[in-house]
Parts: sequence; structure tokens; C-alpha cells
Amino acid sequence: MGPLIIADVTLLAFCIFIGIFLRSFHSDYPEMEVGFHLWEVCYSKKTWEYGNKFAGNIAILLGILFFGIVFPLFLYFFENRTYLSILITILVLLFILLLFGIVKLWMRKKFNLK
Repeated sequence: MGPLIIADVTLLAFCIFIGIFLRSFHSDYPEMEVGFHLWEVCYSKKTWEYGNKFAGNIAILLGILFFGIVFPLFLYFFENRTYLSILITILVLLFILLLFGIVKLWMRKKFNLK
């Protein structure tokens, strides 16, 4: 179980790091070298600032939800390493898909982008 616990803690720390990085250290608008690059986020200066902060918040929230709550519960109640390895892989993929999907849909709704 040790490698699964280490993987979970590492993924949790990585999600929090990515969230803080997107919130605080994204580039200014005209350059846009570092940040969350979706068309909806890159649309204007206002969407760039808001989108990076929102993506950072969502990354932290999803990281805590998946790797701070859901996976540790499964780790506590189940002992089959194969299923837990598959679960952590599914949670990583779900994290990525939800991060991009939530930010994309929210930005389109908030800024009326089509």
C-alpha cells in the first residue's frame, strides 16, 4: 500500500501546486507564455485574468476532492492493489477532463462566448 499512498500524496500536492501556480504566477495578457491555455481563457485580458484564477481554484478543489477525500476513503476500505491502481488512474483522467470541461463551460457562460 505504500506506493499507492505516496502516489496519492504526490498527486494531491501536485494539484495544489498547479492551482497556486495558475492563480498567482500566470503571465500578463499580451504575452500569455505561462497560464491555462484554452481559447475561452485566452480571449481577452479580462478572461485571461479571471480564467487563470478560476482554473487554479478548480484544480485545488478537484485535487482535494479526488486525492484528499475520495481515494483515501477507498484506500482505507479496500485492499486490492490492482483495483486501487486502476482507480487512481481513473481519478487522474477524470481530474484532467473535469478541469478543462468545467473551466471551458464556465467561461463560455460567464463571458457569453460561443
